[in-house]
Amino acid sequence: MKRYLFLLLISFFATYLHAFNPQSMHDFDIKHWGNSEGLSSNSVRAVTQDNQGYLWFGTLYGLNRFDGNEFEHFDTGSHTTLLSNSITKLLKDSNGYIWIGTKFGLNGVNPETLLFDRYQIESEISSLIEVSAGEIWVAAEYLYRVKNDQVSRVEKIKEPVHQLERLGNNIWITSMHWLYQYDLTSDTLTRYALPLELVQIPIYDLAWFEGQLYLASESGLFTLSDSGVISKTHLPDNTDVAVYKLFHDSYGNNWISANRKLFHQYAEKEWQYITADELGDSPWFSDIYEDREQNIWLASYSDGVYRSAIGNINRVVPEGTNPIIWNVSVSPYDTLVFSSPSEIGELSKNGDYKRLLNTEGLSLGSIHEVYWPNENEFWLATAQGVYSYDTHANTDMVRSVFAQLDKSQVRVLQPAQQGGVWVAGVMGLFHYQNGKLEPFSLINELETRHITVLRQQHDAMWLGTIRGLYQYKDNKLTQLGTDTALINSYITDILVLDNGSLLASTLDNGLFIKNPKQDWFQLHHSNGLLQNPVVSLQYDKVNEVVWLSSLHGIFRYNKSDLEKLPNLESGQNLVADEVLSPYDRQLGTIPGRCCNGAGHDKVAFWQQRYWYPTLKGMVSVPANLDQQKQRQIKPVIKRIQANKEYNLNTKQNRLLLELNERTLTIHYTALEFIKPSALEFRYQLQGFEDVWHEVGGRREAIYTNLGAGRFTFRVQSRFANQAWQTKNITEFEIIVPKRFDETLIYRGLWLLLALFCLYGILWLLRRNAINKQHQLGQLVKQRTQELENSNLKLNELNEQMALLTYKDNLTGLRNRRFMFEQLPKDIEHFHRNRESMQNQGKGVALLLLDLDNFKRINDQYGNLAGDNCMQQVAWLLIRETRGSDYVVRFSANEFAIVLRDIQIDLVGQFCNQLNEQIGRTIFSLPDGKSTQLTCSIGYALYPLPLLGGQLISWEISLQLAGISLSHVKHSGKNGVASIDFDQQVDAFEFEDSVQIEAQIERLLSAGLAHFNLYRAS
Repeated sequence: MKRYLFLLLISFFATYLHAFNPQSMHDFDIKHWGNSEGLSSNSVRAVTQDNQGYLWFGTLYGLNRFDGNEFEHFDTGSHTTLLSNSITKLLKDSNGYIWIGTKFGLNGVNPETLLFDRYQIESEISSLIEVSAGEIWVAAEYLYRVKNDQVSRVEKIKEPVHQLERLGNNIWITSMHWLYQYDLTSDTLTRYALPLELVQIPIYDLAWFEGQLYLASESGLFTLSDSGVISKTHLPDNTDVAVYKLFHDSYGNNWISANRKLFHQYAEKEWQYITADELGDSPWFSDIYEDREQNIWLASYSDGVYRSAIGNINRVVPEGTNPIIWNVSVSPYDTLVFSSPSEIGELSKNGDYKRLLNTEGLSLGSIHEVYWPNENEFWLATAQGVYSYDTHANTDMVRSVFAQLDKSQVRVLQPAQQGGVWVAGVMGLFHYQNGKLEPFSLINELETRHITVLRQQHDAMWLGTIRGLYQYKDNKLTQLGTDTALINSYITDILVLDNGSLLASTLDNGLFIKNPKQDWFQLHHSNGLLQNPVVSLQYDKVNEVVWLSSLHGIFRYNKSDLEKLPNLESGQNLVADEVLSPYDRQLGTIPGRCCNGAGHDKVAFWQQRYWYPTLKGMVSVPANLDQQKQRQIKPVIKRIQANKEYNLNTKQNRLLLELNERTLTIHYTALEFIKPSALEFRYQLQGFEDVWHEVGGRREAIYTNLGAGRFTFRVQSRFANQAWQTKNITEFEIIVPKRFDETLIYRGLWLLLALFCLYGILWLLRRNAINKQHQLGQLVKQRTQELENSNLKLNELNEQMALLTYKDNLTGLRNRRFMFEQLPKDIEHFHRNRESMQNQGKGVALLLLDLDNFKRINDQYGNLAGDNCMQQVAWLLIRETRGSDYVVRFSANEFAIVLRDIQIDLVGQFCNQLNEQIGRTIFSLPDGKSTQLTCSIGYALYPLPLLGGQLISWEISLQLAGISLSHVKHSGKNGVASIDFDQQVDAFEFEDSVQIEAQIERLLSAGLAHFNLYRAS
């Protein structure tokens, strides 16, 4: 029997451990970087890692520091201390210092400060080792020792040396003719002659494997025997090509880099190797390095650098057969059966492989499903129909099962719950039982006959087609999801969970989920579908996990998370556990190697593992694989660029900027070498802003015009399918110093100067005022006399000017001129605030008051007594009105009162009270006598309480007040009157202000108006 290239151990299946040691080089995921990704040269000679986690690559064109995303370059142009751009060796010592061997000598760099040093060795460095803390040996034109920064020669060896290797207290050294063993304890030197094949031939590496010293050279692989003889040994494939690097990793794997081949061996298992064709380019690896996360880095002479990391899967690649696997399934014998373009094979649980059928000459096309009607026979659903094979037959002959389906693609062979077999494909759905193949009775109700998937549970059956999903139950066929994109989707798989939830994967529209008593929910890339298209679905009842595979990988969802759909909070995505990502690639494979497959057999559960077909063998994943731990990647702040560049280290947590540095570019990163492109960042500058800036994969923050103060820059990272975690925050304090013009002292000096200036101005103003006051005093005296002379003339003119003023000379009240100029302004003010005034029930009232029989006072007591009474009436009116009102002497015995902004319903009451007040007032006469007076009052409102009253001018209101006054006079005097109008009267009755009295008479006669007369009792 053939053996698989990767033999699965029985003990491995017994333990089902996820944390396993890799046993195949195909278990290593790889990623490649070259100069197109930013590496300064594709010729990489050396690799090391500093204590911060950065990787350093020595290339033909300079030194590179790498964070998984970006290469930083260090060369002789930017760092003049560096002796050469051609880097040959790198070594990180126990203190974290990195030693750099170049073509022209030895350098060193502190990886935290990025400060370079130069040492007095000026020849090509071929090897570096650390002998003890603080002591480095250097292989160059001579053997050098660097201790406490002092360079000296190791005098025991007086010829150029090539390679160094330490084992215990022994240092092994190669030269052009000899292999030396230097015993550090006894300070003795033993030498072994190199065979002629190695004399003056480059030796690239020394390494100890299984207690023997091996020499990698241009002439091949050599070993030192116990007797001290150096002889050639064949490579694992019995060739003798050049060997460049020998390496033993922490997992127990041995690695050999040879010309166009990379060899790998786990423990004492068989050696494996990949060639240039399998890797994609020429794998001449000059250095192999294991970082602190146990990733293996392969430095190529001509093709950049490769990262090899342990993945979550095992890959099984059949030896001597076509590596493309179409489907996988489990036989009745509990073996794993798979089909490829060349054969159908069977894998037993102890790792033995058996070919069941050679299919190369059968012209069956792709095989979609394998069905076992009994233990001695299996049927094949193929691109050319259904064929049967007898497992006890001695030939590779098959027979057609259904002649009517020959040459037709068949995808489904499933046992029917009611007995028989369901057969489905491009010709539709058929049921086979008792030797009869019958078409499905409701096939014409399908939009297409092309069946892709069939699933059954209890009394229901689901059919996936290239144009939607159908359910068959109680002899009825129903299309599902007709109000969603599912209606025209190509269905790739169907899964029914134990809680009744239904999942349907599609080729181009994502994953559709219907939980009980809920609508369909479409899961796509933007709301949590990790990979697309999904080609298989599998439910793990024990762990309650749904496994999904796509053309790019494998991922899982917890059943409990799926049950929450579609009730996720806004902006929240469904979190997936990614088992195999599209970023991954394995040694000997190409990216995107998973997972293809045809028909139903795109996944199989066997030996507590899930098996998936790929373009290169099968991949298997433990079913009890722990939920992938969300690796927490904490960001690193690399440098801050202001007027100058500040390189930061991990121990530094604050930075004091120089004066006038107010524009910053903060460069940050996260050290991630597996999925660097899946990282996302967000940041904020506390003290300057409160919001977080989510910037995806961008790794810099720019701030301009910062003010002085203390700020805390916070940056956070996560993978694309993770939530933001507080513990993934890196904080860094930035102090922006105050300029002198921003200090309190500076501002205080300006304030003091301003106060002095103000005091000086005030003193000058006061002094000037005193001088002017003195001058004015003199001028006043001069002008006083002139004014006295002018007073006489002014007195003569006063009487004439009084006629032109707004004040009545006798009473001190306003005169008619003032009223006729002021009243229009009051009316305009009312109109500007009309809505507010009317809402408050306010308006303007015009009162005309006439003293009854006043001529009697003049006739009886004289004009002086009349004037005195007139003045007392004026004082009474001023006293009884408000400050906002004004009283006008309208004519000889008549006064006008304008009540502004007064409550309309209080006007009549005010007039009545005023009439009574005048009537009971005792007026004193100049001769000591006294008298009493009465008055008549007529008033009107503005606007008039009519429909459209605001359109009537105030002059009309004044005329109506006069008419009301005349009515009081003719009705016996000593009273108050106003005119009330019927509701039928509107503003158009008063269009002609000239005929207002006639119009009032007409309205009075028609009963549309009447006088409202009040007399004091």
